[in-house]
Amino acid sequence: MDETLACQRGEDGVMMIQGALILAQGLQDPAPFQRVMQQIPETLCRPLQ
Repeated sequence: MDETLACQRGEDGVMMIQGALILAQGLQDPAPFQRVMQQIPETLCRPLQ
């Protein structure tokens, strides 16, 4: 994986986590955060295309 793609995936991970935290807090429901935490490994480690 090249450096640019690695940085982009890192940024994507931060956005997913931060967005899920904000949504979970606003809804007073941890489900969005829990769902993102389950999806992150697959999303960030998907094969290169």
